[in-house]
Amino acid sequence: MNKFEKFFFNHRKKLEVFKWHHYLEIYDRHFKKFQGKNPVILEIGVYKGGSLDMWNHYFDGQCTIYGVDIDPSCKDIPNILQSDNIKICIGSQDDKVFWEAFKGETPKFDIILDDGGHHMHQQIISWQSLYDHMTDDGVYMCEDTHTSYWAEYSGGLKRPNTFVEFSKDWVDELNAYHQRDPSKDLSFRQKTHSLHYYDSIVVLERRKDTEPPLCSRQT
Repeated sequence: MNKFEKFFFNHRKKLEVFKWHHYLEIYDRHFKKFQGKNPVILEIGVYKGGSLDMWNHYFDGQCTIYGVDIDPSCKDIPNILQSDNIKICIGSQDDKVFWEAFKGETPKFDIILDDGGHHMHQQIISWQSLYDHMTDDGVYMCEDTHTSYWAEYSGGLKRPNTFVEFSKDWVDELNAYHQRDPSKDLSFRQKTHSLHYYDSIVVLERRKDTEPPLCSRQT
């Protein structure tokens, strides 16, 4: 079992955590590289605070965590407020004005996890607002993307403007150098190393790379 799984299944918790079981392996795969490096983390969607405690446990308290939620009562979660490295901010994730003010008061993030309202416009606006407010090797993760297929979240299979359909354009952007278009915008490719699609999770791994890919033949 990885450290997330041990916490979720075996650790005595201060606060409730609600997660799909297969997420725990995905978290460990993408967040392990930040252990011992004091990452700055943003989680959109605080709920009852249990996942904030989980991130803190995973990084042994050697991290700074920001939680954003629209519900003011989240600031009253007692066990979270006892941790000096955890900060809770109240705002709506589909409010671009809020995000601009928030970015002006926070450092760039190593990890951003969108576990907020799960509606299409919320996920898209959050990514648009925050992706460039990250370190060069940061990891952006949007979870519960199965709502892209649920009508009550404005989703549906192949429906335009879902987060999943929106994210499919990134595949083309990642391959921008190969499109034989001298006017092609390379900005996404030059800051994004890879995309990962899982059941209900989309991950972007950043890496600054302003040089075109090279190919050679070795004999």
